[in-house]
Amino acid sequence: MDNQEQLLNLKEVSALLKINTEVLRRWLRSGKLAGLKVGSDWRVKYSDLEPLISSSNNNAKIISKKGLNSLKKMSTASPKWLEYSGLPKLLNDKHGPETWPIFKKLLELDFDAGRPANRLVEYNIDEIALITGYDIDFVANILHLLANDCYIALSSDGNKNYYSIITPIRTPILILDIDYENGGIRGAPSPALSNPCLRRYLES
Repeated sequence: MDNQEQLLNLKEVSALLKINTEVLRRWLRSGKLAGLKVGSDWRVKYSDLEPLISSSNNNAKIISKKGLNSLKKMSTASPKWLEYSGLPKLLNDKHGPETWPIFKKLLELDFDAGRPANRLVEYNIDEIALITGYDIDFVANILHLLANDCYIALSSDGNKNYYSIITPIRTPILILDIDYENGGIRGAPSPALSNPCLRRYLES
């Protein structure tokens, strides 16, 4: 079967895109992602993944049609380059080993929310504690530490709480010095540089 017509299960799609299977199920139910229901499970055509992992410029495709293993993942649950930027170690060294997992979850929630005009993402502290596995008070403290360090901004409106990622995100290693294979710019083909996923947290 041609790779473009290959049917993938949700575990395979999740591994390919680095997106949680529950998020994928929501996308499938809402029609954001096309899929076929097989019993109680879903199958997704490889070709239907192209809009999620190609550039917004139709002439700047990043997908290679030589096979699944040649796929370049510029957009995952959050930009891959941040994991190679030295930021995880910096945050964990400063505030404890739980800091990067919590900040990464904020990045994922922000990424999943799209790009709202005001850049505010509504959050529920109980939910963040649940999905990260940390105590509510502990998570709240980490959020305030991240705010003090100017990685996020916190605000509220009535009973709703919001955060926004402060950009450009300050990282020990610049994206210019991170290899394309790790989501960075060094050695990247020209079409990749126009990918908004790559630039998302670089712009002020």
